[in-house]
Amino acid sequence: MALIIKNCNVIDGTGNAPVKNQSIRVDSGKIEWIGNSDEFPYEINIDDQVLDIAGITVMPGMMDTHIHITQGYEVDQSGFLTETIPFLTVRAIDSCEKILQSGFTTVRNMGTYGFVDVAMKNAFQRGMIAGPRMIASGEMLMSTVSGELGYLRHEIDIPDMKSGIFSGADEARRAARYQFYHGADVIKLIASGRVGSDAYTLPWDTEVERSEIKAITDEAHRLNRKVAAHAYSSESVRDCVLEGIDSIEHGVMIDLETIKLMADNGTFLVPTMNAFNSYLQPDAEQRYPQYRLNRGRPMATIQRDNFEEYLKHKLPIAVGSDGPRPGSPPGSNAREIELLVSAGMDNLSAINSATLKSAELLGIDKELGSIEVGKTADIILVDGNPEKDISILKDIDKIKVVIIEGKVVKDISN
Repeated sequence: MALIIKNCNVIDGTGNAPVKNQSIRVDSGKIEWIGNSDEFPYEINIDDQVLDIAGITVMPGMMDTHIHITQGYEVDQSGFLTETIPFLTVRAIDSCEKILQSGFTTVRNMGTYGFVDVAMKNAFQRGMIAGPRMIASGEMLMSTVSGELGYLRHEIDIPDMKSGIFSGADEARRAARYQFYHGADVIKLIASGRVGSDAYTLPWDTEVERSEIKAITDEAHRLNRKVAAHAYSSESVRDCVLEGIDSIEHGVMIDLETIKLMADNGTFLVPTMNAFNSYLQPDAEQRYPQYRLNRGRPMATIQRDNFEEYLKHKLPIAVGSDGPRPGSPPGSNAREIELLVSAGMDNLSAINSATLKSAELLGIDKELGSIEVGKTADIILVDGNPEKDISILKDIDKIKVVIIEGKVVKDISN
């Protein structure tokens, strides 16, 4: 049985202009044919599934390369200290279902506990539950001085968190191997302080040595895996880039020299603008403690001021919402795309960042990320034209159909 999408407008994810009056044939999970509807060369069989929806735009399934599937979006963010791994798993199932319904067919999880993301990936692959394609990081890697530990008294021991803690290059390599042994696809390294913890290090402090970074990237690249680094300051980002990190998460405080270094090395930036924009919302004081607002609000301004330089120097940018989080429940991931546009990207470039560029970062662009013959059919059907109005993408009711590997997993077109 083939899947046929008729009389649609196609935004292919490459950054090219939309093409009108197109039809697409999908067979065995792959895109088999794309072309003018008037030239459709196949007979439609009685058992073929046909989608013919007036005014519809076809796009690649969107990708979010920085999420936390076990993270709550309530005001109180300390729940992970009391919530069990089974509860976090249930939360992850709920979040992933909502993310899929919003048109995101691939996600990269950037840190959890108890390898819940690995379990979710395996469950999705086996068809046990519905959810997006999952790139799993397992547990975050961090040094013994990391601000990520600022939630805890020193005498508190959480084995599910502590497996990623290291001091020195040998321990860093061992921590990376531990993640891969347990099924991680990518490493998430905490390379600098953080906004979200009132800890002994500040966001712009560098928390790891270059020898530790090198041990992690060498181990990952030897296994054909990638490493993402949470880093804010120019010093921290430069260390990461020079030691082969594949993507910088946040990167808010980087100077022009560091932007150029990233561009020259092809290092991706995942700006997570949604995270910092959340501190500017009218109800932010009800959602966050004051220390987070004091740290996060200036960063939102700095990031917007830097964005023109990102674009000028053609820094490769992938979409990452850093959600769910207070004010950004699962399914609101496309806010990040809208924020990229508000910062200076044109609509088609932002869609490219959410599709093919994100696929390039994840190393899956040969199979996914664009509407092209031979690629896996991860496709969404959108009511309206996001080239003209990018906000359509964050309206879950405008995402009429979601397709993964040629199978329709959402259809509210009728």
